[in-house]
Amino acid sequence: MDWFCQRRMAANLLSLTVVVLGVMAVYRLPLAEKPRIDLGRVSISTQYPGASAEDVEANVTGKLEKELLSLAGIRKFTSRSASGSSSISVELEPSVKDVAGVYQDIRDAVNRVTDLPAGVTDAPLVRVMKSSNLDFMVVGISADVPYSELREQARILELKLRRIQGVSEVQLIDLREREFWIELEPEQLKRYDLTLTDVADAIAGRNVLITGGTIETNNGDLELITSAQMLEPQALESLKLRSGPDVTLKDISGGIREGFERRSSLATINGRAAIGFDLRASEEADVLTTSAKVRQLLEEESRRLGPTFALDVGFDLAGEIRARFDIVKWNGLSGLALVLLVLSLCLNRRIAPWVAFSIPFCLLGTLTVLLLSGQILDSYTMAALILIIGIIVDDAVVVSERIAARREAGEGVLEALRGGVADVFPAILVSILTTVLAFLPLLFLPGQMGKMLYVLPLTIGVALAFSFIDALVIIPAHMRSVLTRPLGDSAGPSGQRWSGPILWALRHGRGLIATLLLGSVALSWGVMQLLPKEFFPSDGAYLVEISAQMKGNQSMEQSWQYAQAVDRMLAQTPEVVRWYGEVSESEASWEVTLSPAGHREITATEVVHRWQSQTQSLPGILEVEYDVDSGGSPLGRPVDLQVAGGSDQARQAKADAIVHWLAQQPGVIAPHQSRADEVAQLRADPVYPWMVRYGVDAQTLGRTLRLAIEGERVSRVFKEDEEQFYRVVLEPNDREVNELRHLLVRGQGGDLVSLDRLVRWHSASREEVINHYNGERALRVSASLDSSVTDPISVEAELMKAMAGEGDPAVSIHSAGQARETRESMTGLAVAMALALLAIAMLMALLFDRLGEVLVGLAVVPTAVAAALLVLWLHGKPLSFFAVVGIIGMTGVVVNNALVLLYHYHGLQFSDDKHTRRRQLVEGAVTRVRPMLVTTLTTVAGLLPLAYGLGGYDNLISPIALVIGWGVLLSAPLVLLLVPAGYKLLLERRD
Repeated sequence: MDWFCQRRMAANLLSLTVVVLGVMAVYRLPLAEKPRIDLGRVSISTQYPGASAEDVEANVTGKLEKELLSLAGIRKFTSRSASGSSSISVELEPSVKDVAGVYQDIRDAVNRVTDLPAGVTDAPLVRVMKSSNLDFMVVGISADVPYSELREQARILELKLRRIQGVSEVQLIDLREREFWIELEPEQLKRYDLTLTDVADAIAGRNVLITGGTIETNNGDLELITSAQMLEPQALESLKLRSGPDVTLKDISGGIREGFERRSSLATINGRAAIGFDLRASEEADVLTTSAKVRQLLEEESRRLGPTFALDVGFDLAGEIRARFDIVKWNGLSGLALVLLVLSLCLNRRIAPWVAFSIPFCLLGTLTVLLLSGQILDSYTMAALILIIGIIVDDAVVVSERIAARREAGEGVLEALRGGVADVFPAILVSILTTVLAFLPLLFLPGQMGKMLYVLPLTIGVALAFSFIDALVIIPAHMRSVLTRPLGDSAGPSGQRWSGPILWALRHGRGLIATLLLGSVALSWGVMQLLPKEFFPSDGAYLVEISAQMKGNQSMEQSWQYAQAVDRMLAQTPEVVRWYGEVSESEASWEVTLSPAGHREITATEVVHRWQSQTQSLPGILEVEYDVDSGGSPLGRPVDLQVAGGSDQARQAKADAIVHWLAQQPGVIAPHQSRADEVAQLRADPVYPWMVRYGVDAQTLGRTLRLAIEGERVSRVFKEDEEQFYRVVLEPNDREVNELRHLLVRGQGGDLVSLDRLVRWHSASREEVINHYNGERALRVSASLDSSVTDPISVEAELMKAMAGEGDPAVSIHSAGQARETRESMTGLAVAMALALLAIAMLMALLFDRLGEVLVGLAVVPTAVAAALLVLWLHGKPLSFFAVVGIIGMTGVVVNNALVLLYHYHGLQFSDDKHTRRRQLVEGAVTRVRPMLVTTLTTVAGLLPLAYGLGGYDNLISPIALVIGWGVLLSAPLVLLLVPAGYKLLLERRD
């Protein structure tokens, strides 16, 4: 420090280096909405076209779940078996250390399932969910032209999207693959004694492309190729199926047409049917830059294609990131301006600029470290920088004040610099560590939010480290030239006005301390009873997820027509900016982006309430469910339960009882079961005696029926840069029961037998969707809540108590919504609070080596907590996750003022005379009034804009600023009363 004090140029060079590197970091740091974290979730999706939910459950989902049940490290998994598809969602235990190992175990478990049905042509897709690889943009292309023309342009657009730097993956919606449809005539098959399987196997055996190896010749190597590909329909038609007489494929088929695979889902972009592209960003990508490139490409393609084709954006995370960063930026600039104003009013005009320089020095230095450590600039990191704006100048204020006081007392410049820094060095070091320790336990919070919040202690810790460097190196070096001339009168508040209140506190010490501590505890308990508990408030939400369960026995086109009612509703809602959706036969879903909260008069929840009244009864739709995305975890509805195990009847009875109980509870809104309609079936039950007699196995029987109706991909070729498949199926007018009865099946001895002899037909019904929880069939019961009346934890606790012992004991109820993670996170926050206080107490004990002084320093915490809770209640804010995070962080900040004053007392030699001792206590506190009030005002000034949303309200981070700002402001005067009064009692005990 002495070296820098004598070499101001070196301090300037260090400052300039930090500023230049920080400016470079601002432009190079990738921008994202949330920190890069591993979400601890895996999705497993499998396509089984044409299969019923029962078939998918038995032959796909069940086999995969059996392997998952044997794995360690999995907390839970849920699955959904629907017509043509299986989806499994796996959640890992939060305590798992080797996350990558568990992911590999899941992949290995999926790969061990080798007996999936022949209709599952593609292996199950296993995706690890990270915050960096979620979709950041959804775009689509639409036009009133034949599908083949639309598809051709969509393929061109797909290739261009994949080439954009920053796009790691493009998920396609309704970009169907080409297929040769070979439609067979049952009468002709019977005439030539052929079966569907005969034809399918013949085509598969005929279409061959095999490399045999390399032959060495005198003229060089030659590749040996066996090529029997049939690239054109004409070649297919001439395929010989039998000789003597010759029978070709043309003889038994009604035609071979080039088409596309059946549509399984349909994309809707802002209400128009489209081919959709779900874009995922690479881990290193800057989302704003990548989104701009995509939009530029869309503009170029729009000019190329003309008005016939529409290129729309249904979702763009860049817009949401930009809106959130604008909120953080304008609040940050407002806070910075207020801090500079406070410094200019409260400090000497020659000292204030150098203290103010602490802000860019620390912020830009922090950004440099974040860039070098591979971090990104997300909204949480930006919020942490705002939270620290007013705090990082505290050390500079304390050091500059102490140096100025020594210089005014007549010391030389170097002596004042050295002495001033030496006087406050231990206190500054401990005060920085207490602030860091207050936020450090956030690293150990459970759940996804615990993972995301690592950037708070990281960013705050780095910023405070630069604040320490600035206070001990940069400030003294710059003040050397300032101290060469008289400083003149200091601006700001005088401490003499506090002499009377401090003297009164010393006279009534015991009563004052007892009253404040007991009153704080009582106030905290009373306000806690009044405060609504809402884990993540939705007052700033802008995303809404809509899911609809379609009625059974509907075609893809029918479901789309009915789903358009929701699209029309969204188009007529002025608060909606854009949306995209996906519609299948059994369900539909939409992701809706609303305008920023500050640009609309009603909240997202109020928008949803309006929609709910419009969608209570829609044709073709069983139910519509809405979820407001508050921007954080946990996912799911406030009440979200899985009723699993037992028989279908017992499970249904328990679910009905839960819904009935919820409907009677105050504050519970729209409790219901998520249900799917039944679908009519025609069952073909094998007659096993006849099957044995003719030597026909069940596999051949099932394959024949599948070939007849759904068809089967029997082979493929690569033509014109894409795959084309051969699908064997009956002609459209022959896909009916009467034709199926007369289809022929070949037994083991070569004899042909009609299906009518082998099966018995009867009508039945099945569930359209089958859900599992940890491998057991399950029903989902969910509800919304009025947060002003009740909360998820209370409702779920009462529900579990009411349902205990009711119904079949084999049926279990599992918490799958906000209540479980809220409970776990609140427990984690309580532990974090205890750890923070313990760590701060231990650090103060090392500094003072006396338990009494530690207790006096911590006495201000209960009053600050009570003040913070009262502020939340007066502002009408709930006790949210981030409000509690703010209370934890506040403990370290409010202790700092007490710590510096205690350290001053700790170094004094107190007189044995009571009157002299009292005067020393008052004078010691008075000398701390001005720096304490300045540091308090700068902290509050930096936080006020974010707390009140002067530049836009952020429902996640603003509660932290509100709690810390008011907690520090209201506790500062109490420090000037509690610490002297408490220290006086300590001195009396030592006498």
